[in-house]
Amino acid sequence: MTLSLSMRGNVWHVQGTVKNLTGDAIRVRRSTGFSKPERRYAQVIMNKIMEDALHGRLDDKSGVEYVADAVDAYIGRPDPPGKTDIEYALRLRTHMGSIKLSKVKLADFMMYFSTRRIAANTMAREMTTCNAVLSYAREVCGMDVPAIKLKRPSYDDARTRWLYKEEMDNFIENCPPQIEHLVSFLFYTGARLGEAMSLRWSGVVGNSAIFSTRKGKLKKIRRRAVILSPSMLEAMGERGGSNEYVFKNTKGKKWERGNFYHYWRQTCSVCGIDDFNPHDCRHTFASHLVQKGASLGHVAELLGHTSLQMVMRYAHLAPSHLESTVSLLWTNDTKLTQHLN
Repeated sequence: MTLSLSMRGNVWHVQGTVKNLTGDAIRVRRSTGFSKPERRYAQVIMNKIMEDALHGRLDDKSGVEYVADAVDAYIGRPDPPGKTDIEYALRLRTHMGSIKLSKVKLADFMMYFSTRRIAANTMAREMTTCNAVLSYAREVCGMDVPAIKLKRPSYDDARTRWLYKEEMDNFIENCPPQIEHLVSFLFYTGARLGEAMSLRWSGVVGNSAIFSTRKGKLKKIRRRAVILSPSMLEAMGERGGSNEYVFKNTKGKKWERGNFYHYWRQTCSVCGIDDFNPHDCRHTFASHLVQKGASLGHVAELLGHTSLQMVMRYAHLAPSHLESTVSLLWTNDTKLTQHLN
């Protein structure tokens, strides 16, 4: 008669067999919902299960699956989900992991999201992860999952916060030396923060930075190259080993977002800039290119977009292109244009 804790997907699970006072053996296989650093809480859950089993308050639940089991299966699938999906899935397990999978209802999810107080776009992204967890458990793992699909809220994702050239230069100049080169790289390449932090020297070929992303359900790898100016290459410093990160933190290791944001917020405060995120460096990169006459197609290619839809938000910044089109009518071939001219 013994129970033990085991780690599955960074969460403690209780497993083993317990005999109650009448001699019946009860097999236990349950998620505690607590992560690795919270072992003491998982221990409390295990002790409670042991007490309930001894006094006949615990039924044989060996065949019962919980939301936590669906999350574990999703995170542990052969083609692991991305970091954002893992983060949202773990949060779902923490709050809803103890609900029986076969009994989970749409109302449970709506109650969960109603307490989050998050923006519509963030909620929509998290709901995508929840749908993926349920779908994987039902269709791949054969778990007993109700036909639930969360309807994502509509939202306007056309945020185009960007800085003027003078503001950008001032921002870079006021960056602490720890992040100055990394921030310059974001402004002048349009790279995402995660891409820049993960860039290794093997991804710098000649005067180009090569970024790889996985898109779509099939997770196809797409690569794009961004040309680096001589000054940018110089700022990146001496080339390291192919497996070394180009931008390292103060300990010589890969940047963690939390540490980076400490310096980022400090810079925003010094410059008196509000509501400006690292991703807005990407908007600044695209906005400046369009204003200087770059085609939307080329900007889309540099940003790694497969269509023009995502870069249409910058179209209004290129009035010269519209003017050149309308000027086709400014020829002396009609009475109206003759009069206007």
